[in-house]
Amino acid sequence: MIGEYKINRTTRRCSVGDRPLEPGEVYYSVVLEADEDFKRVDIAADAWKGPPEEAIGWWKNRVPRAEEKKREIAPPEVLIELLRSMAEQPAAAKSRFLLALLLLRKRHLKTIEPTATGSPIGAPERDPSDEGETNTPEPKPRETMLLMSNLDQSTMEVEVVAIGASEAGTLQDELIDLIYRDVDELPE
Repeated sequence: MIGEYKINRTTRRCSVGDRPLEPGEVYYSVVLEADEDFKRVDIAADAWKGPPEEAIGWWKNRVPRAEEKKREIAPPEVLIELLRSMAEQPAAAKSRFLLALLLLRKRHLKTIEPTATGSPIGAPERDPSDEGETNTPEPKPRETMLLMSNLDQSTMEVEVVAIGASEAGTLQDELIDLIYRDVDELPE
């Protein structure tokens, strides 16, 4: 099982200039390894000289302005139903895979092992009469995850897809638009 790591939230302070980050200001967050744990530091854009060599990961942020609408993630029931509905949209395979990973991370879904009977999950169905044919290459089986909802114990398959670095930003924006909603006031 993948380990669970906690990374602190933004302090809204530039760690280089030791100053507060202002509303609307762009900054970079960097994750560094600190002993057996991870540490997040924020660096104002004007002090950014690229990620440190020891950085595990980094991303660009902007401090929200006070007048901006607050956003919150949609309820898990809605997100799981969205994941199910995306199964019929082949063009959404990459967004669907990212949504499944998010729901796994938030523990609304869990992976389950396929049963020992039948073909493995993702293996193409084979016609026994095709056994003698050797002139056509065997299709490469798709890799999938079998997932179970922790809300209603229903199961679903999600295709594991490769995501290139050049498309990561676009997919991230698409996923944010799908899963977050604007709220006038956050509940207390």
